[in-house]
Amino acid sequence: MMRPNPATAGDERTLRRLIGEAGLAPWERELVEVAEHGIALGPRPAGFEGPEPFSRCGGVPTVPPGFRWPCTGSGPDALPDCFVAQIDLAEVSREDVNGLLPSHGLLYFFFLGHDGFGGRDPVTVLFFPDGVAADTTPYDVASDPAFADATAGWGAPPWEFTGPPAPLYAVGKAMLARVERFHDEPLVDLPDEAADRLAALGSAAFDVAPERHAYLVLLGPDRETDQYVVPPHGLGPERILLDAGRPDFTECPLYYVIRDEDLAAADFSRIEAVTVQR
Repeated sequence: MMRPNPATAGDERTLRRLIGEAGLAPWERELVEVAEHGIALGPRPAGFEGPEPFSRCGGVPTVPPGFRWPCTGSGPDALPDCFVAQIDLAEVSREDVNGLLPSHGLLYFFFLGHDGFGGRDPVTVLFFPDGVAADTTPYDVASDPAFADATAGWGAPPWEFTGPPAPLYAVGKAMLARVERFHDEPLVDLPDEAADRLAALGSAAFDVAPERHAYLVLLGPDRETDQYVVPPHGLGPERILLDAGRPDFTECPLYYVIRDEDLAAADFSRIEAVTVQR
């Protein structure tokens, strides 16, 4: 079993220091155990001088030769899926400290935007293992008859998915899983006062920014839901591949879940989306 995605030694030292400063030392061991490494993809900071990133959320995707926009249904009833994000694995490979992803290739995430959200749904994630960002071009939406109906999707063209801002850049980060659950036993049994301190600490220290919904996260823990998305720490055969934040059209956390065996085989054909109503 490959789960979890452990934090680096340096991140763990930082976590332990912050936990002590927050007066949470009695629960240090348990809290460190539920921290995992995630690859946060967020807005470029002021003064960022790196190359224009390929990885981003929403908009019209830039695609390699042979790309076909996925649709749900067939014939005249077919509707294009909602484009969510594109990831260049070469851009994020340095932050993949445990080597869980392929080191190169392009991933495209879609969602059944026209069909609502039902808790857990099969979704399309396209993987181009030999894809290179430099060889991509913007998808020609205007010439695709599937987009003739501007009300497809959530009452808007499917490429107008709005979630975390684009363009994005990658940064590795140790993150705490949410330790209190609504429907299940808590991961860590904290008194109310300590839980409040932990909630404040999570926003200030463990996440990339207090506005957590403004970031995509690859291979991170369940940060926001009030019920399990996947069982923690090796208790199940799945992990979160992408935390897509809270898309504007649902205001609900959206996660893409992959089986460990599929991740090990770089097989992205059986991914499911989990949406949690708030």
